[in-house]
Amino acid sequence: MEVDWRKKTLIIVFVAILLVGARTAYIFHERSKPFEPPHQPQSINLTSDDYVTPHRIVPYDLKSAQKELVGKTVWVKTGNAVPYYPYLAPSRRVDFPKKVGLLSSLDKLEVKDVILARAPVSLAPGQVAVVRNQVMAIFAESGRPSLYAVSIGNAVGDDYTFTANDLLYYEDPHELYKHWPPEVWKAIDEHRAEKGMNELQVSFALGTMAGATSGDYGNRTGQYHSSNGLLNVTFSKNRAMEIAPANP
Repeated sequence: MEVDWRKKTLIIVFVAILLVGARTAYIFHERSKPFEPPHQPQSINLTSDDYVTPHRIVPYDLKSAQKELVGKTVWVKTGNAVPYYPYLAPSRRVDFPKKVGLLSSLDKLEVKDVILARAPVSLAPGQVAVVRNQVMAIFAESGRPSLYAVSIGNAVGDDYTFTANDLLYYEDPHELYKHWPPEVWKAIDEHRAEKGMNELQVSFALGTMAGATSGDYGNRTGQYHSSNGLLNVTFSKNRAMEIAPANP
């Protein structure tokens, strides 16, 4: 038994020596490699637009939305995408069946009130209606006496969801993006897209994309509504390279 114990001890010592030698050889091998600097992350080219931080609001119920918006001037962010309706002031009622149209990009709105209104819902047989109210901003357009309503969120009981930050600017976009050249702003105010504009500028001029081809932002073809029908705008490196009527 004594001989067996000594053999086992010698084997353990031998294995340990082999492991230490292998570890030492690995260290010398790694140190002999030429020095490689750490990988540098790919740089991101920021533009002046990326430093613009539009104001946002944080309403959580009807009263807080009224406090944030009533008496304020706002501008439409998502043009040609959001429907609006006549507002019947004497009865404090939104006339949902008589949709006026879609708000244009950068329309200037003067908010007069924020109310809850229940839009009509068509139910299939057997369906149960959930009481869902729309949070409606009541507004007037500059120089026009009529009042209109646009949805800025919805409410189910005390649970509110607001979309106002996606729909509206709370500061004049002309000031937010005052670094843009005057000729760009002139085209935007006339709802014209021109070559050389970036995607944001085209959206200011024509509104929200109706559709787009595959590709990254600034490297794709977008389709927009215009006064002359649908337009295709092809972007490369975030510059409009081609503007043409969409195929019928």
